[in-house]
Amino acid sequence: MLKKIAFAAALAGVSFTAPAFAAGSAAVGTWDIVAETQMGKFESTMTVAEAGGAYTVDIQDKPATGPDGSAMPAMPSKVSEVKVDGNAFSFKRTIDFQGQAIALSYSGTVDGDKLTATANSDFGPTPITGTRKAS
Repeated sequence: MLKKIAFAAALAGVSFTAPAFAAGSAAVGTWDIVAETQMGKFESTMTVAEAGGAYTVDIQDKPATGPDGSAMPAMPSKVSEVKVDGNAFSFKRTIDFQGQAIALSYSGTVDGDKLTATANSDFGPTPITGTRKAS
């Protein structure tokens, strides 16, 4: 009888952990992304992580060059309001560009190892594409 109870308890534990695994998002991972702007292409590495049901986004911009070929300074940024639902994601990012705050609202989807998104700002929409980095 004790063995049957132990087996039932173990089986119940498996059924409770399976939904948590199924709730994970394909957006989780590290992505090489490219934003196509009027000033050229801006490349970044974006990492979407999940811990305890909460998602975070970290974006590391790669060095960029200005229209005249000169190096552009790094632009610090803050990410907030991260939402992930299945293959869809959204978040807000504020970039500090030489003392001016530029507010961006990202929204996108993931299909396998491909990412498609848009960053909306006062300057209009900016298309973003990405590919998952190999682990």
